[in-house]
Amino acid sequence: MKTALLLIVFALAAPAQQNFDFSKLDKLGAKAKGSTNITLDGAMLKLAAGFLGDDSDKDSIQALVKNLKGIYIRSYEFEKPGLYSKADLAPLRAYVKSLQWSKIVDVKDEKETTEIYALALPNDRLGGLAIISAEPAEFTVVFINGTLNASDIDKLSGNLGIPNLPKR
Repeated sequence: MKTALLLIVFALAAPAQQNFDFSKLDKLGAKAKGSTNITLDGAMLKLAAGFLGDDSDKDSIQALVKNLKGIYIRSYEFEKPGLYSKADLAPLRAYVKSLQWSKIVDVKDEKETTEIYALALPNDRLGGLAIISAEPAEFTVVFINGTLNASDIDKLSGNLGIPNLPKR
C-alpha cells in the first residue's frame, strides 16, 4: 500500500516541472553589448495574452496561454566571439535532458548551432519546447513551459516576444 501511495505521489509531482534557473544565463548579459530578456510566467503571461485577442475564440492566443506555465526568452549579442562558451549553455541542455525531452532538431555548421527540444505527449500535444540558437558572438534561447498542440506553435510565432518562425 505504501509503495502504491508513493508511486501516485511521484506520478502527480512529475508534471509539475521546476523552471530552469535563467539567472545562470542572465549573468552573461553583463558582458553583452545587446540583450533581450523576456520572462512571462503565471499571471504576467495571462496579462500579456489579454492584449492579443478575445478569450471567446477557442483559437485565440488567450485560449492557448491558459495551458502554458511560462515563456522565457534570452538573447545576447556580444562585441566579439569568445565572451561566452558552449559551457554557458550546458546547464540548459542538461535541464531539458533531465526532463527527458527529445532533441528533434540539431543543425550544426562551422559557426552556428541550432537545437530544438520538445516533450511529446499523446494526441499530437507537446509538454514544452526549447530552442537554442548559438553563433560565436551571440545566442538566443526560447523556452516554452506548458502544454500546447503542435498547431499552436504557428499561433505563438511573432507573439509574446517569440521570434517569427517559418510557416509549415
